[in-house]
Amino acid sequence: MRRLVKLKAFTLVELLVVIAIIGILIALLLPAVQAAREAARRSQCTNNLKQLSLAAHNYADVHKMLPPGEIGTGIMWGGDPVNTNTERLSTWVLLLPFYEQQALYQQISGPLNVGGTVLPAWGRDPSTNTPGDPANSRFYPPWTTQIDVLLCPSDGKVRQKGVNDQGRTNYRTSVGDSIYRGWARDGNSQTCRGLFGLRQGVPFAAITDGTSNTVMFSERLFGGNANLIKEGMATNVTSLNPNAAVAPAECLQTRNPARPNEYLTGTYGTANWSGRRWASGIPQYTRFNTVLPPNNPSCNDSTWDERNAVITATSNHPGGVNVAMADASVRFISETINAGDPTLIEVQSGPSPYGVWGALGSKDGGESVQAP
Repeated sequence: MRRLVKLKAFTLVELLVVIAIIGILIALLLPAVQAAREAARRSQCTNNLKQLSLAAHNYADVHKMLPPGEIGTGIMWGGDPVNTNTERLSTWVLLLPFYEQQALYQQISGPLNVGGTVLPAWGRDPSTNTPGDPANSRFYPPWTTQIDVLLCPSDGKVRQKGVNDQGRTNYRTSVGDSIYRGWARDGNSQTCRGLFGLRQGVPFAAITDGTSNTVMFSERLFGGNANLIKEGMATNVTSLNPNAAVAPAECLQTRNPARPNEYLTGTYGTANWSGRRWASGIPQYTRFNTVLPPNNPSCNDSTWDERNAVITATSNHPGGVNVAMADASVRFISETINAGDPTLIEVQSGPSPYGVWGALGSKDGGESVQAP
């Protein structure tokens, strides 16, 4: 007589319950995994800023001052962009030997043979020299070199190489709470309130607010999408005050109220200059100011990339950005930091009108605030 054996198995309902439980566990674990990955990326970003700030200190040990934000050979206006760099070299070019890029620095500072053509020392104007430039004689290989320490791993777009891009950067030098283009381009105009102005470097003795309370470097996302607040810049934003360049309050108006992460396109134009040329000292590419809190809009008073601008620090780190202070410490600045009254215009001396953030940008404003 045969004995029937009953095989045990999951019912369909039990199987669905198990699958549901697994799904819930994955949903619970995924944010933790993503947070851990971002923490690692943020740590690498912090290390990059630390390395760059130490490079600036080593430069100052040799030259007795910090490097300028923009300097070079030739003349600035109407110069020869093929045989000079028309005074547009960035801080990152000057610091190359101090963050383990000695070979690249030697290429730039000496004659370079490209396709049988000998290019002069100190390269071409980084503002006109792109691989897609129809004038191939302007092609200058060092400017297209990508340097890892200048990239923040939290920015997923910065490594997506474009056809006409030069080497990119996520890191920027501070012009403090200045807005008027005099801090960058006009030698006889207002003095830069931050640490990185035009032509002349700043000695540490000039940082009377204290090196631990003065911002040196920060970060900004690559301009992958010109319409996004964190990546692009609104253009043709003109001041309502005849005595101001661009007031921060007017820059804030460029945000789209229906889509807060985007600019109000149609009312304002946009540009994606951010971080596309690490070798260019033009502020729209490699510098920032401390007049609006991190992750707010940026704006330019025309469609020209050498004009008055509010250039805001941005990042993908939750809640703010990393900054390197003048004492080489690296700190996190919240996007809710006090930035004073955005309707006020910039000053040339004395305390910053832009609150704690503005005070951290000015090197000699006499404010009593301390970095968070």
